[in-house]
Amino acid sequence: MTTVRYKEPRQWGERSAAADGLLPSRNVGIVWNGSSPEKYSSWAFGVFNDWFDADQDFDDSASQFVGRLAWAPFRTKDESNLLHLGVGYRYSDAKEGFRYRTGPEFNKSPVFVDTGFGTENGLLPAENTSTYNLELSWRKGPFWLASEYFRTDVKNTSLENPEFDGYYVSASWVLTGEMRPYNKKNGLFRPVSISRTVYQNGKGAWEIAARYSDIDLTDGQVHGGDMQIASLGLNWRLTPFFGLGANYRYVWNTQDGLEGNSSGFMTRILLMLD
Repeated sequence: MTTVRYKEPRQWGERSAAADGLLPSRNVGIVWNGSSPEKYSSWAFGVFNDWFDADQDFDDSASQFVGRLAWAPFRTKDESNLLHLGVGYRYSDAKEGFRYRTGPEFNKSPVFVDTGFGTENGLLPAENTSTYNLELSWRKGPFWLASEYFRTDVKNTSLENPEFDGYYVSASWVLTGEMRPYNKKNGLFRPVSISRTVYQNGKGAWEIAARYSDIDLTDGQVHGGDMQIASLGLNWRLTPFFGLGANYRYVWNTQDGLEGNSSGFMTRILLMLD
């Protein structure tokens, strides 16, 4: 969580709406992590406060305490069949208030759900917030099924202590047969390794992927709306450093009793410099 964790498939380009809406993508802080590779387990804990980056006084900036545990309890000897489990927790003293919002998983898209709708500056007060995260992934050869669930509890009696949640389920199949590596030191799946790149007269790595995500930011006295997104994509990794991707997404969105549908098609050129 925050910089302690990031597990979603990088081929998507955009994080799921649930992760993007309920978890910050970056923050400033200190992280301690460790692992037991022989047991396929890892842990990470961190303390974050972006007062320096945000040009604020430390006492006025919110502090977060984050932790994550990951474990692969089942795997075959050659690791071609592997089950991954993870759990995370994030606590914030919410000194600056809270606001959760996200768009429909398109870069530069408008915000579709937002707990700050109708407020003066988008922020709502809270005594503290707690976010829980569960991970479940199964990989067998070129097939990968991944999912996460998120829930945030806000302590504010005047808002009826609202709870927000979301999840995603994704599946991918590498058509050229490569298997996505698993890093047992940090419990993360790595990008697909290419058997033969186009520079080796190969086809590169072709992957078809689908994802369904859901986020609900309406509870108690907060009416942030809810959104569901279905995605289908095709990715082509020509080399370890260059790839192309295309994704189609269909979106269902509800806000203040109004329902709407939208869709979009996105292409991406990926250039990895590191």
